[in-house]
Parts: sequence; C-alpha cells; structure tokens
Amino acid sequence: MKLFQTIRRLSVIVATGIVLLAPSPAAAVDLLPDIIVRESDLYDNDIVTNIEPGRVHLRLSNGTPNVGDGKLYLYGVLPPIDDSTQQVMQRIYDSVGGYTERLAGQFIYHETHSHIHFEGWSQYRLRELLPGDSVGGIIAEGEKTSFCVADFAIYDNTLPNFDPDGQFFNCSGTVQGLSVGWLDVYSKTLPDQWIDITGVPDGTYWLESEADPDDKILERDETNNITRVKVVVGLPDPINADAYEPNELASEVTSRALGGSSSPNLGPCNPQRVISSLTLHESGNIDLFRFYMNDTGQSDDFIQVSFVHNQGDIDMRLVDEFGAVLETSQSITNSETISLEGYGEGWYYARVYGYNGALSPEYTLTVDPPANTPPVIDVVTPPAGDTTIIHGVETYTTMWTHSDAENDEMWVTVYLNTSPVLDGNEIILPSTLHTDASTGFAIINTAYADTGTYYVYCAITDGGTTTGDWSEGTLTLADPQDSDGDGVADDSDNCPHYPNPSQDTCGMAGEISGDGIVDAVDMNMLITYIFFNGPEPTVDSGCPRLNRGELDCDGFVNTVDLNYMINMIYFNGDPACDPCACTEYPSSCPE
Repeated sequence: MKLFQTIRRLSVIVATGIVLLAPSPAAAVDLLPDIIVRESDLYDNDIVTNIEPGRVHLRLSNGTPNVGDGKLYLYGVLPPIDDSTQQVMQRIYDSVGGYTERLAGQFIYHETHSHIHFEGWSQYRLRELLPGDSVGGIIAEGEKTSFCVADFAIYDNTLPNFDPDGQFFNCSGTVQGLSVGWLDVYSKTLPDQWIDITGVPDGTYWLESEADPDDKILERDETNNITRVKVVVGLPDPINADAYEPNELASEVTSRALGGSSSPNLGPCNPQRVISSLTLHESGNIDLFRFYMNDTGQSDDFIQVSFVHNQGDIDMRLVDEFGAVLETSQSITNSETISLEGYGEGWYYARVYGYNGALSPEYTLTVDPPANTPPVIDVVTPPAGDTTIIHGVETYTTMWTHSDAENDEMWVTVYLNTSPVLDGNEIILPSTLHTDASTGFAIINTAYADTGTYYVYCAITDGGTTTGDWSEGTLTLADPQDSDGDGVADDSDNCPHYPNPSQDTCGMAGEISGDGIVDAVDMNMLITYIFFNGPEPTVDSGCPRLNRGELDCDGFVNTVDLNYMINMIYFNGDPACDPCACTEYPSSCPE
C-alpha cells in the first residue's frame, strides 16, 4: 500500500507539471516545434452522401508537418482523469541536450482506431468567400479532430535538425510526436475527416484547416497554423472551376503533391494519363499541368486536349520548366495536339487556355510520354515468413532497393493485398503515393487496411514505365484485442503477449517506452495500461513470451508489477524474475 501511495504522489507531481530537471547552461536555446497544415492535402476533398443517411459531408485529407527547430514530443501523465482522458506533457528539448516540460492537453482512447489520440489536433471549417478573396464567417464546422501524432512521411529533409530516421512510428504507447521535417497525414477516407455541410447553399467557399486550434502546444510560431483552399459546393455558376484548380501559375502547380488526387503536378504519366471533366471557368483562365519525360520523345509521344469547339475554342502550348514556350497548337477543330518528338528528358508544362479568353464547360487532357528501359525494384521488408504488428496501433516500415539503367528520377507507391497478385483488390496506401525512390523506405499506416495478412507490393516508375515487386514475406495486422495471437479476440486473451518484439538484443524488464532506460515514462505507460485500458507493453526480444511490464512472472500485468517497477525506479529494486532467461513463466500462456 505504501508503494502505491508513493506512485500516486509521484503521478500528481508529474500531472501538475512540477518536474525535477537537470539544470541547463544559461546559453541553452529551446528547440521548439512548429506545426503547420500542408496546403496540397486540402485539395484532396470531395462531397459525399454515404456517411450518414440524409446528410451531406465534405471529406478532406489533412497533413500536418513539423517545420520547427526541434521535435514535438508528447507523453501521457498520471493519474488518469475520470472522464477517460489522460493529461499530456510536452517535452521541449534545448540546444545543449537538456529539456523542460509543460502541460499540453489530453490523450483519449479512440475506439474506432483502437489506439490513443491527442485531443483537438485539428479543426476543419467552411467559411464565406468574400470579394477580393477575403475570408468571411464560418458556414459549417467539423468537430475538433483527434490524431495519433506520428511520423508518417518525410516532408522536408533540408530543414535544420531534420531527423532522417524519424522517431515516432506507432500509437501503442503514450509517447507520440513529430520529428523535424516529418509529416503526419490523415486521408479523407478515415473516420472524422469531414465537415457536415447539409443545407449549405451552392457556392464557392474557403475550406480551412487549423492545427492545434486551442494552442495547447508550445510552438516556434503560433501564427501559421491555418491553411485555406477554395472549394465549390453544388453548381453555383454556369461553368465551375474544376478539381485541379488553382493551376494558373507554375508556383501553384509545383507546390501541389506529386501525382496526388486532383493535383496538376502530374509527375510520371506513364504509359498514358487521361484527365477528363476539366474546365476553363472564367475569361483569361489558364490551366497548367506539369509532367515528367524520362527520355527523348518519339513520333508517337504527344500531349492533347479534346473538346467541343463550338462550346469554346481551346488552344495549348508546350512549355519547359523555365517557362519558355516550345510549341503552340491553334486550330478550329475539336482538339489540339503537340508532338513530343525530339524534346529531351526533363520537366514540362502543358498550358491550356481559351482563344481570346474563351470559356470551356468541359475538356479532356491526354499526356502520352516516352519510355525507355524500365526501373527495377526489390522489396526487402517484410522479409520471408510473417511479421505481425497491431492493426491501427503500429506502423510498419517497408524497405526496398532499386536501380535504373538510365538513372532517371523514380517514384514508389505501396500497396497491400492478401495474395501476391494485382487483381483489382489491392489497397493503395495514400500516404506513400509517389514516394521518392531514393529514400529507400515508406511508412505503412495500418489504419488504411482491415485486420488480416497481406503481401506488400512496391510499384516503381521512372515516368515512362511502371514495374514492381512483391514482398517475400507477409505482414499480419492483428486485432489489438487478440493478445494471444489466435486470430480471435475472446476470453482466452488474458496472457501477456505482444507480437512486435523490441529491437534490443536481450531487453530490459520494465523498459517499455523504447528509450533504453527504466524511468517515469515507463511507469506512466504501465499505469495507463493497468488503470486506463491503454496499450499493452511490448514483449522482451530475448523471451518472445514474456511481457516487459510483467515483472513477477505470474502471467498477468497488474499492480504487483507496478510495485516492482516503483521499487526499481525509486528504491534500486529488481524484478522478481529475469525476462531474458524466461524463467518461471506460467505454462498456461501460449508459446
């Protein structure tokens, strides 16, 4: 009892932000994170009626990079709050290796995703578009969205203090965050990525996303958390802007996600890219589409626009990456075509415009680029056999090696399928779309697939040809409640088991967070699991049957283990058994 009272006192100290820290030199400078909203993700939006009967929703993707001087590091503190939330501390590192901490909001268990989220990470709004493109009042607003904050993709590897390895790759514990130069992104297909716009009149509006709307996180810049793009609801005008707007300026086009949904930054278009339902919606409107050629064009390589001439006369130009016009197509027919023959490898633009400012209610763009020797890719992970991770809780890093005879630029997109074939049932992972092949890896967000066993397919393109390779092994996304690994979440799930062993050679009893030391962070995670229905600690790699939070080897993680951990941290105590030796483990638990 004395030990449990001690932990309650220690937890209150942490929860109130009173922490003991090593003094930092006077010259130390705080390395603050800076969270922004990536504009290109907001263009990935659509209006649907299938989320709730009788309701209309605007779905949107949302990406939040850290462009600051230091990582965003968040961890849960104790005791848990009666409303099933948990207070969160933000750890702020400084330039000499020290850190300070402050209270920064709450964690909550997200039942749909089966893991812990940081509350109020983002806020989505639909606002009036006023004359001069100014911003008006709020027309509709979504609930504040909670995220599992993690490193899902590289955003900018040129930033000072960029961490090439990342740090935050799962939602299994109460430590979350964003490394410098990394991005957390949630696709429009995931739960809560929407605004209910039922009854909103037809018109053009601002779609707004705000990161950290309640300013819970201390950042380098608190004024850059809002990003807006225009969206069209219904059919307010005779001719409406198409989904690829705005794309009048080269700077607008290059800032968009390469090959992303409704992105005019097309990138690799092999073997042919056809985009329909495009419009020239106002007089003087110009549409720019950027594409890549991996070889010198031949006689059968071309770009083309097709339209109905008497509905609006369209012309087209081929422009190089520096803005110089290379060729123009002008006629009075229903199409304009420019041959790519003789034009060398590189980046180009198709510039589409109306003759004398003509409008067009609909046209189609076709890009048919050259091709040379296909690239080669070899998927390295998952390796032979099966790798099991927790669905919706953990991410997985798939890695590859690749080559190309002509040394062209190359991009990789990752898919999952239950069998190693492209049969139309494969699942594309949106956050991996057109990943720079030279990175050699992509993060698989397991929330985009159901529980089950999958092969991983990495498709690689050099802009002319797409090839790919299947993983030799499989990746099993296990039900978070299926702790005994039998494929069924039932009453037998009462033995400590976690299918993702630590990377440590032998492991350390009570070392749950993965930072190499047994400290208050591990204690918080253990209490979160015992009293707060949080994620189970990982197993020890030296003994795949023994949970690192299981310190007395009785087969259960409970307050007895918590007392052992308190003794270890504060009174130089030891666990009751050696996790590396796998001794005294109950025979009733699964091998």
